[in-house]
Order: sequence, then structure tokens, then C-alpha cells
Amino acid sequence: MKYMGSKRAMLGNGLGEALGRSLDGANRVLDLFTGSAAVAWYVAERFRKEVHAGDLQQYSTVIAASVIERTSPISDFDWLDRWMTHAEAAVMGDPRWRDIQELQDCLHRHPVTHSAASARAIDFDDKWPISKAYGGYYFSPWQSMWLDALRKNLPDVADQRNVALAALIQSASRCAASPGHTAQPFKPNETAGRFLIEAWQRNLPEMVRVRVSEIAPRTAFKKGRAYCLNAHQLAETARPNDLVFLDPPYSGVHYSRFYHVLESVARGEVGEVSGSGRYPSKDERPTSEYSMLSTSKHAFDDLLAILARQKANVIVTFPAGKASNGLSGDDVRAIAADHFRIQEAIVTSRFSTMGGDLKHRAARQDADELILTLSSRAG
Repeated sequence: MKYMGSKRAMLGNGLGEALGRSLDGANRVLDLFTGSAAVAWYVAERFRKEVHAGDLQQYSTVIAASVIERTSPISDFDWLDRWMTHAEAAVMGDPRWRDIQELQDCLHRHPVTHSAASARAIDFDDKWPISKAYGGYYFSPWQSMWLDALRKNLPDVADQRNVALAALIQSASRCAASPGHTAQPFKPNETAGRFLIEAWQRNLPEMVRVRVSEIAPRTAFKKGRAYCLNAHQLAETARPNDLVFLDPPYSGVHYSRFYHVLESVARGEVGEVSGSGRYPSKDERPTSEYSMLSTSKHAFDDLLAILARQKANVIVTFPAGKASNGLSGDDVRAIAADHFRIQEAIVTSRFSTMGGDLKHRAARQDADELILTLSSRAG
């Protein structure tokens, strides 16, 4: 899954060891900015700890829930076949499907400008909300109709539904015709057109099947829970000796701008969209105090004050340098020292530049990242 703050690489580069050392005496683990859910899955699968994961964005909590809320693997896949069959009936029942299938089959034969114009000329109604918003942009019409149909026909059984929707979200991320994140789609021009067509040709339903088969066997040792809510609200539920993992936003732009497509898939609905990124209105996109210069330091200080008061222990990861939200590694270290005892490590990691521009910066760059292990002074 394309995600700018993913901790997957860091788990094998110092973060996993820091978590392991801190988990011995921990009662539960709280992941307050779960994002791609890499840390929530890692802890739930390897340690006998109850994991509670939260995020402002629904797609993130769906991905977390697909593993941390299950203690039994899913091995019977009859439901997967039924899900696919119902979705296939929905797309094939649309009178435009034959033309959309033909357009998909000919993507490699026609100039990208012709394919894009044909795709965008299709007038989708509210029955196909993802296609109406993103068909011909982030996805080919063939892909977007599959997304709509699969989203509308999700299984009813909770565990199956969580796995299915998580697989759909991750597949949408992998198929999205965009440079790194869904801030804006590739343009159908000589420079980016080949990347757009390459993304449009990806077999979304087959990718969903693969992702289901990969997620379904994964389980938590103890049943946890995922929440779509503010980090401060989840922090208030912390108990003495809980281990809290914090990977707060480092961008001065709200993360919802980069993941609105995935959020739309999670919700199954999209309002009116506008701009080059096909963004829903701002009131439909969650905002975070951590992504505003005027509030990021105060928000982080408030959060650590809550956790110190709750007598929890904390692990914080953050870029060692200055981030675009106004916080720096020095700021994070200084704020933490006001509330906790600190053990520090610095590792080299990969961070996102929001897709890069191919001329001036790569989409992902190496950077030093802090891993701060914070111990409660009341412990």
C-alpha cells in the first residue's frame, strides 16, 4: 500500500526492537495514529497484547481492524467467490459495460489522450459514486465500476467484511494512477501518460482476491479494536503501564488531501468533487491540529500531557530534522522531556515527498528518524 508514513521498514530497523523491549511489562498497546496499520498488525500478530488502534480517517481503521479484531484465521473462501460473483453481475448488468470493457481492452492500442477523453466522456450517475468521482482519472472506468460494485456488495459477516474492505482499499491504493498518493492523478500527456495507462491496466478484482488471501490468515493473539477518532480521545483511555505508540503527522498539509480516494472507498460514497485532485469538499475531509503550523506543537504537548497523567509509557517516531508542520526532532525531544524520562535512538529511514516531481526530488528519500522511548515518571 502506498503510504507516506508507513513504519514497515523501520520495524526491521530499530523500531521493532524498541517495541519488543517496551512490551514486557505492558498491559495493552495503543497505536494513536495507526495510518497504514503496520505497527498495529506487527504487535497484534507477534505479542500477546491487546492492541487498540485509532486514526482520524476511516480507511485506516478498517485496515487495522481486519487483523487486530480477529483471533481466528479465515480459511473458508466461499464468501469471496460469492462476493465476486455478485459484483460481476452488477457491472455486467450495466448497459455501458460492453463499451467500457472494449475501452479497457484497447488501452494499449490508442494514444493516451484518446483513451482519457473516452473514459471521461462516460456519464456515471449517483449509483456509481466512485466511478462518478474518479473514473477516467485515478482509475479506468472498468476499474472504478469494479470498485463500486465490490464496495456495494460487501459480505455481511463482520470479520469477512473487514477483510474484504481492507483488501479493496489496499487494491485501490495500488491501482490508483497517481504519483505516490492520491493528491492528484497522472495527466494524460507525453510525460505521465504511460504511467496512467500502466495503472489503468491493473486487474483490480484479481488484486483484491490476492489481498484477501494474504490478509485472511493473519490474526491477533488477543482481540483488539480499531477506532475512527481523534488521538487525544483515544489517549484518554490509556491505563497505567499501557504502551502507546505515536507516529504523528509531519506534513503541513492535512493527510486527508492525500488519501481522499481511499477514504471514499472506505465510506462507499463521495460528494461533489473539484480541482485537479478531484477532492471532496473540505467539510468531508478530516483535519488535524498536527498538520497546522499554528497548533502542531501545542497539540503534541497536550497529547503527551494526557499520556503522562494516565501513567502510560510511550514510543514516539518522528523525522530528526525540521518537518513542514513546524515541528522538528528537537521540538519533539524537548516536549517529551517535560513529561517523561527519555531513551533515544536515531535510525535512517525512508520518508515521502508527496510523490516527488522527477526533476527536483525523488518520491521517497532517506532521512534520519528519531525513536524516543518514554518512560512514565510515576513508574
